[in-house]
Amino acid sequence: MAGLKQTRNRFVVALIALAAISLAAIAVLLSPIGESSRHGRQRVDNLWSELRIKDRELVPLRGIDKKVLTAKEEITDFYGARLPSSYAAIFDQLGKLAAGSGVQLASGRYHAEPADVSGLQRIDIQANISGNYVNVVKFINTVERDKMFFLVDGVSLGEQQAGAVSLQIQIETYLRGESAATTPGQS
Repeated sequence: MAGLKQTRNRFVVALIALAAISLAAIAVLLSPIGESSRHGRQRVDNLWSELRIKDRELVPLRGIDKKVLTAKEEITDFYGARLPSSYAAIFDQLGKLAAGSGVQLASGRYHAEPADVSGLQRIDIQANISGNYVNVVKFINTVERDKMFFLVDGVSLGEQQAGAVSLQIQIETYLRGESAATTPGQS
């Protein structure tokens, strides 16, 4: 019996030793030590390429605080230089452009409505102009290229008599400042 007990103790010690070796082997396989060097390098390379991709995605956002300030300044400059602050400025400028192009600016109507941007009011202008064809084309080009922001939305041909052309032109512009908050009557 003593031999059986001794054999059983040896067997238990052997089982414990084998279980410890198995646990150690599993721990090595699951740890980074157990990864093959090729697999480890591949994993590092993948992480580096992922880092480069993320870095490229962040490039446009670098210095965003300065870009926002610059954009605000540019918007302020655009509003000040290109958008009128009064209805009179709009109609004076259109009158100057018509006189400079040699066309007659006849009746006109406008419609004011709030713009999508706060502090601005959208002004839709319909005007009848007449003159010879070359001068009318010159007027339209001058309106589109003027420092004051005008957007030609449409042109409808009216009458044509002895070289003179009559058009109805639709122009859009925006009014800034306090004048944008109050809308005078239609004229």
